[in-house]
Amino acid sequence: MNLKVYQAGLKFMLVNAVKRLYNGEVIFHHSLDHGIYATIITNKVINENDVSQIKDCMLKIVSDSIPFNKKVVTRREAYDFYMKKKHFEKARNILNVSNLTISLFEFEGQYNYFYSHDMPKTSGELSIFDLYYISPNEIVLLYPTEGVINFKFRHKIYEAFGEYDVWLNRQNINYVSDINREVSSGHVEALIRKNDLVIDNKLYEIAKDVIAQNKRVVAIAGPSSSGKTTTSKKLSLYIASLGKTAIPISLDDFFLNRGDTPKDEDGNPDYECLQALDLNLFNEDLQKLLNGEEVVLPRFDFIDGVKYFDNEPVKLNEDEILVIEGLHAINPELLSIDSNILYKIYISPLTPLNVDRHNYISTTDNRLLRRIVRDFRTRGRSAEESLESWASVRRGEEKYIFPYTDNCDAIVNTAYVYEIGILKVYVEPLLYDIDINSPMFNEARRLLDSLKTFYPIPSEYVARDNLLREFIGGSSFEE
Repeated sequence: MNLKVYQAGLKFMLVNAVKRLYNGEVIFHHSLDHGIYATIITNKVINENDVSQIKDCMLKIVSDSIPFNKKVVTRREAYDFYMKKKHFEKARNILNVSNLTISLFEFEGQYNYFYSHDMPKTSGELSIFDLYYISPNEIVLLYPTEGVINFKFRHKIYEAFGEYDVWLNRQNINYVSDINREVSSGHVEALIRKNDLVIDNKLYEIAKDVIAQNKRVVAIAGPSSSGKTTTSKKLSLYIASLGKTAIPISLDDFFLNRGDTPKDEDGNPDYECLQALDLNLFNEDLQKLLNGEEVVLPRFDFIDGVKYFDNEPVKLNEDEILVIEGLHAINPELLSIDSNILYKIYISPLTPLNVDRHNYISTTDNRLLRRIVRDFRTRGRSAEESLESWASVRRGEEKYIFPYTDNCDAIVNTAYVYEIGILKVYVEPLLYDIDINSPMFNEARRLLDSLKTFYPIPSEYVARDNLLREFIGGSSFEE
């Protein structure tokens, strides 16, 4: 069963269990590792014992094998239904979808919409799940990957989401319809400026912390399309503004020439593994720099698939800082240097924006949209090729990045609350170009469906030093 379908069924089942037990409601906020962070809204304070009761209720629903039924209604009927339930954000989203009909799903007499064209046939198919208790009324709904529950509560990631959520609440923005309101009222440019300041201020505070702790090497890691390049260069500028020179280095420039890339278990090039880097060259250059020697750093050409050594030589003076960014930058197997001189940063676009109370913006999908746009612009890759490689990219992230996030000195959330409206303009034509006979056609259409509720936002409002420019072009950091 498709994972999105399985998740939709689990969410519906949890909503109904909370309704049964406490006449309450569940709001789903965002993903958290292999789970979905949610809050339970009811008059009762939900403690750990209550969460166990909710799980037991869900297991009973599974054993009863209750069917999910699809009901196709007109857009007007769906709108009136949600207005009557006072789910106003869902009603507004219905108006923004061009479809003449909407697929609602019925389960135990309750109707809902989970942005999925399908649901499990019955609740009996949803036997693998769990609930993780965080604090009163806060839980994580855990879903299986490859048939098992594999969840680790990453406290720093949870806190980073929470910080952003507090800021959004202050701006009166919780749902996509709130962003659309800013667009249609002509206020989105002001929102963009405020959002930019939040991320920039975070980097400035980190720059001050790096200098205060007298660190010589900063390592910035994050999953694909997190904005590592722009973050490293902007952080280097902030460090320089405080009187210290910083030299940014990208691990991408240390890729092995494409013909030497190691293969995965299927015999395909594995660009995500640590061994895809020229580790000998990287460590030699790193040690030379730390010893005060002059080095010519490589430049990797992603179209040709080879390294060039046409950069100007660089030298790290005793009071200067090296800023290294890349997929593996916080992997302890990469850096064998004194931990006292190392400052580790994890970055990712941790999107706390919701489509509505039961559907959130996927952080993974957000990064995928960024990647499609960037790969087409800078690496000559079609959207189809980007989609085909995404599963391999995700496996690499799970193996080589996420296990080390809890050991970082800082987390930077690089999500812009408005960014999907910007990316929509660039990515829609690329996704529409995927042929119906392509294995990636259904995934392309799923992404296109997810974009329907967003109003487009012109990129002219995006500053040249904005991280999004790394993907859409026009960045002041591009050489």
